[in-house]
Amino acid sequence: MRARCYIAGPMRARPQFNFPAFMDAAMRLRAAGWTVFNPAEMDKLDEASDPVPLDLTLEQQATWTNAVRQRRYAARDMEVIIGRLRGEDGDAIVLLDGWWESTGAFAERAVAKWVGLRILTLGEALSE
Repeated sequence: MRARCYIAGPMRARPQFNFPAFMDAAMRLRAAGWTVFNPAEMDKLDEASDPVPLDLTLEQQATWTNAVRQRRYAARDMEVIIGRLRGEDGDAIVLLDGWWESTGAFAERAVAKWVGLRILTLGEALSE
């Protein structure tokens, strides 16, 4: 069975919500054989009727991103970590640079650790 991973890292207060870093990591992980759950891709799918505007300034992001959307995404992401990844050997959370500056990524890492997933940096995941 192919190893599965969830990508965690900072999004809010980053240009383009840091989607380019998430997309690059997903491409590289897939090329290395991982099955990837990428929250940036999931956000794009969830927002089909209300697309994520990637051209916002950092100041505009603060007003565009609302609490309801944040809670919905947080619940979805935790379900992926707990429900889809838990219990399979080789499953992991892959942390992007700056993850420690993100409340969401910090929480995702804590939940992943709690349910027994491996915690890897992108470099560690790519070297497997």
